[in-house]
Amino acid sequence: MQANITEPAPLRFLRARDVCNKIAVSRSRLYELMNDDHAGFPKPLKDGDSRQAPNYWIEHEIEDWMRQRMARARRG
Repeated sequence: MQANITEPAPLRFLRARDVCNKIAVSRSRLYELMNDDHAGFPKPLKDGDSRQAPNYWIEHEIEDWMRQRMARARRG
């Protein structure tokens, strides 16, 4: 009998607009979540050292955050 081994999901990077669409918030709300230490929102990866360097989020980290929020909301 073979063990049921699941393949890890491939890493997918999301830009800010993709994250906003995924969690249904505005860009300004996204940046509020990023700056709120109590929100537990995943920190983005920066592609470069300049201020203008784009931010990327790892999709499964965003989805984990969403699951945690749903669980907290359902607990009351």
